[in-house]
Formats: sequence, C-alpha cells, structure tokens
Amino acid sequence: NSSYHTMDKYEKVECVIINESELRHEFRNRDGDLDDLMKTLSQTLKAMNVVVTRGNQGAKLYQRTTDEFLTCPAFAAKVVDKVGSGDAMLALFSASLRSGVDAKLSLLVGSLAAAQSVETIGNSKSVSKNTILKTLQHSLK
Repeated sequence: NSSYHTMDKYEKVECVIINESELRHEFRNRDGDLDDLMKTLSQTLKAMNVVVTRGNQGAKLYQRTTDEFLTCPAFAAKVVDKVGSGDAMLALFSASLRSGVDAKLSLLVGSLAAAQSVETIGNSKSVSKNTILKTLQHSLK
C-alpha cells in the first residue's frame, strides 16, 4: 500500500517496474527529473533495472550496470482497463531479459504485452504470444 509503506525494505532486486505516479509518490516528488528519480530508486534498492511506465508516453528503462536510459513508445490503440498492465510488462520484460534478449528488445516486448493487457477489460484475454511475434516481425522488417 503506497500510503503506508515505502519500497526501501526491498533490496538487491533484479528489476523494478513501477508507474510514474507511484515513483513520484515513493519519493514525495511531483516535479523532479524522472531520470534522477529512477537512478535514486535503482541505488536505493540496488536494482539492476528500473522500468517506469508512463501511460500514453510509453515506458522508460534505466540500467544501473551501463548507466543508460532506453525508451519505448506506447502501443495501445485504445485503453480500456489498466489493471494488470504492469504485471504483463514485468512478466514479458523480465523473462526476455533473463533469456538473454537485449534490453531494448526486452522493453519492446514488455511494452507490447502491456498494450495488449490494457485493451481488454478485467484481463479477460491473455496476452497472446502470436500477436506479439507478429507485431515484432512487422516492426523489425
């Protein structure tokens, strides 16, 4: 519960996925530089990867090992229900990254999964591997 607990009790995590408002709430910082907040969270938690989802502005990744930021656009055609989109992002991003896929492509795969997730109400449809693969094939031509 973001009203009562902070994230600083979690340490040495491989990956954190958080939306921008949750990140700003964590640091009680409405207007600060997003990159600085992401770096601070990474240092505080000793997190290797911090992904911040930003709704229609897409997602941003900070990698502590390389000290670099990557961005990915949003892909949802129509947002119906945002519940579970962070979970979809986490599942596909972390699985891709852990499987040896580079960070930029992993962020893209996670973003495509999140986009599928928000386009249906109540997670009534599972994220489709085939849809993600078709989108990737089309996008990477």
